[in-house]
Amino acid sequence: SAPPAHRDPARSPLRAMASSTSTNKQARPAKLFLGGLTRHTTTKHLRDHFSQYGRVLDCVAMRQPDGRPRGFGYVTLDSPSAAERCLSEPQVIDGRVIDMKRAVPGTAPEATPKGAQQAGLG
Repeated sequence: SAPPAHRDPARSPLRAMASSTSTNKQARPAKLFLGGLTRHTTTKHLRDHFSQYGRVLDCVAMRQPDGRPRGFGYVTLDSPSAAERCLSEPQVIDGRVIDMKRAVPGTAPEATPKGAQQAGLG
């Protein structure tokens, strides 16, 4: 008789996790913070703009719960080299040069203490 389907090693959760973890450094996704977006910039604008640099894995123009734009967003590109190309030249979206930097995990733009900016530390 055939073994039960849940014993199939190809469907093992461990195998699925191992195959999605790559050792190739170029395959690491790179997330960028995008600041200074106009209130008209949409997630689609961002995706269309950054797709010229490489595959866009994720991208979002952040909004308030009521739908108002927050003026910043994020884009995740498929490789660090694609991110470097973006960071190496000014990016103009909706007629405005936006502020770009590498996204730091666990931080949000509003997490910067107000005093740090006024003291010139931010």
